[in-house]
Amino acid sequence: MSLITMGPLTAAAPPLPASNPGGAADNDVVEISLLLPARWAQDLMTLSRERGQSIGQILRGMIGQALHDGITPP
Repeated sequence: MSLITMGPLTAAAPPLPASNPGGAADNDVVEISLLLPARWAQDLMTLSRERGQSIGQILRGMIGQALHDGITPP
């Protein structure tokens, strides 16, 4: 049995204030909803168990690599 939480679609988050254009402070966070094919979600849950990391940790690592290490997605 999978532990995927399904919820209703929500409106976009309000825009962030422009007090720091071009970047957020290190302690600022935003929540991002992500729609994935069901198979990808299942694969992420499997990878999460194998690595002993949360899905959020895995995705943050992938996004961080793509943004900061110059890796471009296929």
